[in-house]
Amino acid sequence: MIGLFGSNGLVGSHIDFADFKFDRKSCDLHDLDKITKCISENNINTIVNCAAYQRNHKTMSENQADHFHQNTSINLNVYKAGELCKVKKIISVSSINAIQGAGVVVEKHLWKTNPSDFCYAESHKNRVLHILSKLYTEQYGIKCITPMLSNTYGLNVEKKDNGVIPILICKFIDSIKNKTDIELKGNGRSSRNFIYGKDVNKLLNLLSLDDFSYTEPFIVSSNESASVREIVEIMVDHFNYKGKINWDTKDYTSDTKLCSNDLFRSHFPSFKFTRLEDGIKETINYFVEKYNV
Repeated sequence: MIGLFGSNGLVGSHIDFADFKFDRKSCDLHDLDKITKCISENNINTIVNCAAYQRNHKTMSENQADHFHQNTSINLNVYKAGELCKVKKIISVSSINAIQGAGVVVEKHLWKTNPSDFCYAESHKNRVLHILSKLYTEQYGIKCITPMLSNTYGLNVEKKDNGVIPILICKFIDSIKNKTDIELKGNGRSSRNFIYGKDVNKLLNLLSLDDFSYTEPFIVSSNESASVREIVEIMVDHFNYKGKINWDTKDYTSDTKLCSNDLFRSHFPSFKFTRLEDGIKETINYFVEKYNV
């Protein structure tokens, strides 16, 4: 049986293969006894851990000690409960935020770079996941897998959620509703790789299979990258937007952080990612329907 923790988040809400799904109301991940009970009573032998204590970027950066404590507490409990219940596999979703630097990031940089300047606590939270996976594999023989996702986007996203694509969609929606200009920071040249939530679902389903085991961290991302300006152009086209977009380039330096998925491709050479344009348009349609644009 497969148990999913963090079923209401961006990643967890896309998961459709779990036998049991737990959110913060149905299983308090700060309570080790409750987690152990959820696992044992449902005969769960594979854990998919998508749980995280998340806040917007500003709140996160201003409360980093709390952010780190909350997330580390959750993950320590999930791994310990898995060990006590003798589960066979724990899959914990991590992020490329664990790796600092611009250019093309690869797995070997994980322990050779400083934590991300953007959010020290978020970066270390992700690194703790990799440490837990390594230690629990070595000591208890649990197959622990920690895929590092690139910038994830998709359905079931709230307007308050962070991320380039949902933030831009919300700016278009607000502009259309309020008949105001769109104000954007930078020159739009910063580039990133992205991964669609539905693709994450397919990936985690593959990783949950009994015969797959890879205990080292690995990056999961499509090879397709896009700049902020290119994403904006897709949205202009899909919204049929006729308003004005103002780019504020003052005191702003563009940066590019792309991912190598060579290691992932060596394991799953035939995995097909959703085209970025198609995924963005599906996400826009979701927002439009949800917020009655």
